[in-house]
Amino acid sequence: MKILRTPASVASVTAWDHRAVGKLSLHGCDILIVERELIDLGIGIPASCPVGDFRAVVTRADLGSIVASSVRAMGLNCAELETDIVRLGESFLSQFRLPEADLRVEVVDTATCPKFHCDNIHIRLVATYSGPMTQYRRTDRPDEVLSPPVGSLVFLKGYRHVAHDDRILHRSPPLVAGEKRLVVVLDY
Repeated sequence: MKILRTPASVASVTAWDHRAVGKLSLHGCDILIVERELIDLGIGIPASCPVGDFRAVVTRADLGSIVASSVRAMGLNCAELETDIVRLGESFLSQFRLPEADLRVEVVDTATCPKFHCDNIHIRLVATYSGPMTQYRRTDRPDEVLSPPVGSLVFLKGYRHVAHDDRILHRSPPLVAGEKRLVVVLDY
């Protein structure tokens, strides 16, 4: 698949420091954790919230409407959540100069990918809004399971990235009975 690049201003990267995330292009950096304050969205995940996911390909032009649809479809009517997801999406598209990206908004009550793995993508951004964070381990330390600080943005290189070094594997964290996790993922 050929990826078409569109010009984007790094000034439009507002959700993180674009220089720090630019380090993903280097060898030896298969994961990048960008700490940020946990966003108080004023919501928990309501018991009535369905377990499931919403997936779509987004562009700059349709990002806002698709995010609004995804949040409503998941039963999470929260303007602050929508605003933050749009900000992440705009920054993701600009940072990597992409015309489009894959968006997934999901509420889960089990670990969706419980085994450590690497995905067949270029870059993945994982933002966890509620519940435990994505877990990862270094391939040279397979018994050491790590989790980023709560609220962090997790950038992961996949097999398709030209500078992927196969040093990091990740998985969905285990959940306790009755717990739900709200996660937003952007891929290309």
